[in-house]
Amino acid sequence: MIYDVIIVGSGSVGAAAGCYATINNLNVLMIDAHHPPHHHGSHHGKTRLIRYAYAEGDQYLPLLQRSKVLWEALEKTTGTSLLTPCGVLSLAPVDSPLIPTLIECAKTWSVDVEPLSASEIMQRWATFVVPENYHGVLDKNAGYLYSEKAVEQWIRLAQEQGCAQLFNCSVNEISHYDDLYRVSTADGEYTARKIIVTAGSWVKKLHPNIPISPVRKVMTWFQSDGRFSQHANFPAFTAQLTDGSQYYGFPAEDDQLKVARHDGGQPLNDAAECLPFGQYPTDGSECFSFLKQFLPGQSACLYGLACSYDNSPDGHFIIDYLDNDKTGLIISGLSGHGFKCAPALGEIASQFALGNEVDTVIEPFRLKRFEKNC
Repeated sequence: MIYDVIIVGSGSVGAAAGCYATINNLNVLMIDAHHPPHHHGSHHGKTRLIRYAYAEGDQYLPLLQRSKVLWEALEKTTGTSLLTPCGVLSLAPVDSPLIPTLIECAKTWSVDVEPLSASEIMQRWATFVVPENYHGVLDKNAGYLYSEKAVEQWIRLAQEQGCAQLFNCSVNEISHYDDLYRVSTADGEYTARKIIVTAGSWVKKLHPNIPISPVRKVMTWFQSDGRFSQHANFPAFTAQLTDGSQYYGFPAEDDQLKVARHDGGQPLNDAAECLPFGQYPTDGSECFSFLKQFLPGQSACLYGLACSYDNSPDGHFIIDYLDNDKTGLIISGLSGHGFKCAPALGEIASQFALGNEVDTVIEPFRLKRFEKNC
């Protein structure tokens, strides 16, 4: 059999791509080394933030706005609650460009935000302790997503529409000749007219020249109480500290406050190096200094999880063709902030598979931006 498209890697973006391509009547094969949703990539840990005022660049706003529509559509189609708009409060020192950049983005893209001083933040949320040399902005309609639930729904919908799914099966090699892609797996060889590679942190096993640097990251849950819950109107949050470190977190669920550090991490060369939470001495204490300063009142570290980021050299997504004929597409380098855009990225991939033009939307993310540094 010759498939219309094979998707290598069926985590967040791959799952969305497989779902949308199958719904559009393509003959699709999805492959993953594990059974998604799983704990071997970047989409686990229950929740991910979604923000609409975005300091990372204007190129993300069309993706974010389209993703919001697609997240809501996925909720409606599946009857599953996936998107929780609790608001996201971003904090930074007053001499940092972060908050002004977010406010300017909000003006340009009509995002509903509210600038707040340190004293105004503490008046609204007494649980926050904010130094007077900090300020913030509340992205009112932002919130968080249930990441593993979302992947599960895309996988289910694709299967119900007739998508072939080969899970718990690693890909050994991808080759391209005679206008076809051949994918060699532990289960045999499969052929398709087009290929989409969304293999996350381990993409260099298949495409060594893709410039990503995988790192191990941890997420930690702390014993909390009702003051930090969404029922008490506590928001999700991000914080940039004076030393440049970056933290983020979510309203407490079941008296458990999830917090993580966005920067840093341990470099990875192989999946086996992404050790479980607790295997590094700093895993449980990584967020202590942040919590002590900004959210005092948390107690014991309850548990944590390790995941991976596929960091690109500039922290921006990589979306590009794999061949001159534009029959292969790679989506990688999501750098720890890609999940919120997964529906839009999956839709782009499915449109590529359908033969529709995607050059315009992927232009800011193509690999040629790194050529001047080579």
